Amino acid sequence: MKTKKAAICITVVFFMLTLSALAETKKLREIGRFKFAQIEDVVPPEEAMKILVDRYSKDIEKGFGMAGYGDVYPSFIELVKQSSFEERQLAVGERMEWMLFRSQGQIKLVRDLEWAGADPLSAISFTVVSNNKKYEFIMPKTCGNISLVKVEEFAATGQRPPYEEMQEEEPLHEIEKAKIYQDIYPLLTDTDLYCSIFIMDNDPPEMMIIGSERSYERTMVTDGEIVYVNKGKDDGLETGQLFLVFEVGPNVPGYGPVGIKRGRARIVDLEDTRSSAKLEKACGPIREGNYLVPFEEKESRLGKDLGHSVPPHRVDGLQAEVVYLETDFHQIGSGYYGIIDAGEEQGVQVGQQLIVFREEEKDAPLYIFGNVVVIDIQSQTSTVKVLSCRDALRMGDEIQSRPTQ
Repeated sequence: MKTKKAAICITVVFFMLTLSALAETKKLREIGRFKFAQIEDVVPPEEAMKILVDRYSKDIEKGFGMAGYGDVYPSFIELVKQSSFEERQLAVGERMEWMLFRSQGQIKLVRDLEWAGADPLSAISFTVVSNNKKYEFIMPKTCGNISLVKVEEFAATGQRPPYEEMQEEEPLHEIEKAKIYQDIYPLLTDTDLYCSIFIMDNDPPEMMIIGSERSYERTMVTDGEIVYVNKGKDDGLETGQLFLVFEVGPNVPGYGPVGIKRGRARIVDLEDTRSSAKLEKACGPIREGNYLVPFEEKESRLGKDLGHSVPPHRVDGLQAEVVYLETDFHQIGSGYYGIIDAGEEQGVQVGQQLIVFREEEKDAPLYIFGNVVVIDIQSQTSTVKVLSCRDALRMGDEIQSRPTQ
């Protein structure tokens, strides 16, 4: 296997799906409309892989979790880090188990596809061996999404997996243990703390973005760009102050609007009644009308996923319900965020791990299928991240405290 010199632009497939029945394979005929990641055609493959890891690993991890392959993600991203791929042609009529793409800024998943273009599709291929199985992933060479092509049993007979064939004298790299098998890893990351969602307990602040340097050209801005703010010296602002940028999302009946954290902005220039701020660590589209509040450093947490292998019955302590999901879908998987109807007033704490379950029949054992961690708390609601699950979380799923050991 060797690294190819072909240039790639990491974009997602535009697909024309023909369905005569819901169970039928969907036909993929064209590529090149929706971009998964912003990478220019001229970027060499090695640099493109680095950009994927540096900028989009969280998106990829979410996609893998949504597809139910979260345990394979660490091995896949390690191959991407090492640019360990080879070229291949996806033949007309060849199927894909699933494909990740982006629409309106959100990571999406579609299953059971068939390449139905006029010619074979040039792609780069990653072969991952994990859990005694061999997984082949591809990204189209001209416009590359991420797709799982096939899964095969891989017998542990001493045979080296394909991505180790080039390791003769000394290993090229060492695959780390998957997150769920590590003793300690970051349970709460910067992305969780500063790029997630929350329920707004109060009215939106007065301080907001009123424009940008390039507003004549586009409505959305991102990292490193300058925005204009409607407050200045007269409001007590000082150069160097850091603010959290957020946007107001949909309303959750009975609780309030959702706040969507979009990144940080640092004041770089002041006037009496307005100021200029430079965007730092943007984690989503930022636009005119987004709000700013003083940035508060939050504490990250190290720990381990405690899992959901617990007795299938109710326990004393917290009882709550999922009232909002971050995606356009009606369900979420590992790595995604949701909001539950219990918060500071109910004794919820940041870093607390909680069990997800359903009572499918009255007086029957509970169906326990997930474990979440609290990443943000408000007075009566909390934001949780799914650490692990064996089924997708849905609106109305129940949450409870972990049983005491």
